[in-house]
Amino acid sequence: MQKIKGKRLFLYNLSTTGWVLLDSIWLTFAIAFLLPPKERVAEGMVPFVSNERFFGVITVLGAVILFGRIIDAIADPLVAFWSDCSTSRFGRRRFFLIIGGLPLAISTVLIFFPPVAHTSFINGIYLAIVFGFYFFFFTIYVVPYLALIPELGHNEKTRIGITTAQGYFSLIGSAVVMIGGPFLLTLFMHGTDYVGSYQKMVICLAIPGAILLYAAVFAIDEKRFSNTTSSKVSLIDSLKKTLRNKAFIIYLFANISLWFLFNIVRSSAIPIVITLMGTNEAFAGNMFTILFIIAAICFPVVGFLVRIRGKKIIMIISLGLFSIFSIFLSLTGLTPVNPRIWGLIFVGLMGLPAAVLIIIPNVILSELCDVDYKKTGERREAMYFGVQGFFMKLNLGFSTASLALLYSIFGKDISNPLGVRLTLVLGSIIALLGLVVMTRYPEKKIEELLSK
Repeated sequence: MQKIKGKRLFLYNLSTTGWVLLDSIWLTFAIAFLLPPKERVAEGMVPFVSNERFFGVITVLGAVILFGRIIDAIADPLVAFWSDCSTSRFGRRRFFLIIGGLPLAISTVLIFFPPVAHTSFINGIYLAIVFGFYFFFFTIYVVPYLALIPELGHNEKTRIGITTAQGYFSLIGSAVVMIGGPFLLTLFMHGTDYVGSYQKMVICLAIPGAILLYAAVFAIDEKRFSNTTSSKVSLIDSLKKTLRNKAFIIYLFANISLWFLFNIVRSSAIPIVITLMGTNEAFAGNMFTILFIIAAICFPVVGFLVRIRGKKIIMIISLGLFSIFSIFLSLTGLTPVNPRIWGLIFVGLMGLPAAVLIIIPNVILSELCDVDYKKTGERREAMYFGVQGFFMKLNLGFSTASLALLYSIFGKDISNPLGVRLTLVLGSIIALLGLVVMTRYPEKKIEELLSK
C-alpha cells in the first residue's frame, strides 16, 4: 500500500469543489427562483409552484424537497452497502464516482427548467421527479467519495490534512456559486428576463462542476493506495452494528444540528439580502465573500485548536457561536446600525464555526470507523458515511421544509419579513440542542481505544 500524495491527492480533493458547487447551486438559488418574493414577481419573475399550505403545515415546494430528501436518505445506506461490498475492477469506491458524476450535473440543471412557465401542479410533479434523481445520484457519488477519507488517510494528521484541503476546495465551490452566481445573474439580465438569466447562470456553473467531479476518478487507484477489502456483512447487520454505536449517534446528532442551522443560513441567503438588508441579489456575493475569506483564514486555526484542545470542545464552541451569531443576524434591520453592515458583520463571524463544520466532523467519523474496525475486523467505512448521510438528508429536508413553512405562515417579503427572521431563530435552537448532546461524546474513550 502506497501513501497518496502530491498531484493525486490534489486531484482527489479537487473533486470536492465539483460536488459542493453543484449542491450549492440549488441550495442557494432554487427557492428564490421557484418561489420568488412578491416584489420580484411584480418585476417579472415567475412563481412556478404555489405558496399555499396543505393540511396547515406543508407547502408544495417543502413537500417536493422533502420527498427528494427521503429518496436520498433511503439511498444512503443502500449505496453505502453496495460500495462496501463492491468487487468492481475499478475499485469499490471509484466505480460509483464514474457512474454518478454526469447524471448529478444534469439533474442539477433540470431543477431550473420547469415545463410550465407559471404556477402549476405539473411543475410540482416534475420537480419531485427531478429532485429524486438529483439526490439519488448525489448519494451515488458523495458517499463513496467520503468513504475514501479513512482509507486514504492512515492517521489523524493525514486525515486532518485531507479534510482541511477539502475544506478549502469546498469553499471554492461554494464561493463560485454564491459570489459568481449573483454576478452572472447581473451579467445575463436583459430587461426583466429573470427566468432566462437564472437558467443561463445555472448552466455556466454546472459545466465546470461536472468536469471537476471526474478529477478523483483519474487520481485514485484503490489497489495502490488502500488496503481495504470488500465487506461480507449483510445490509441489515451492517446497519444494526452502526446504529448501536453510541459514540456515533452522539456525534451524528451534534453534526446534523450544526448542518440544520448552516442550511437555514445558506438557503435563506437571497431572502436575507432582499428582505432584511434591503438590497439586491448581487449583494449576497459580498456577504459570502467575507464568510469564505474568514473561514479560509480559520482553517489552520481550527487545526491548531484541535491539537491543543481536542475535537469535542471545538465542536461544542462552534455550535454555541453559530447559534449566537444567527440570532444576531435575525435582528438585521431592527437595530440603529445600517442593516447591510450589521448583516455583513455577523455573517463574517460565522466563518469560524463554518470552518469547524467543514473540517472536524469527517475526522471524528473517520476515527469512529477505525475504532469499529479494531473491534470487529470489518471495513464498513461507507456504511458509517451512508447512515450519516441518511439522517443528514432527512435533516436537511426538514430544515428546508421548515423554512418554506415559516415563509408561508409569517412572510418572506420586504413588507413582511418575519418568516425570514424566525427561520434563523429556529436554526439556532436546533444547534443549541446539538451542543447539549455533544457534551456527552466520549472523546477520551475513543482516543484510548485508538492508542491501543
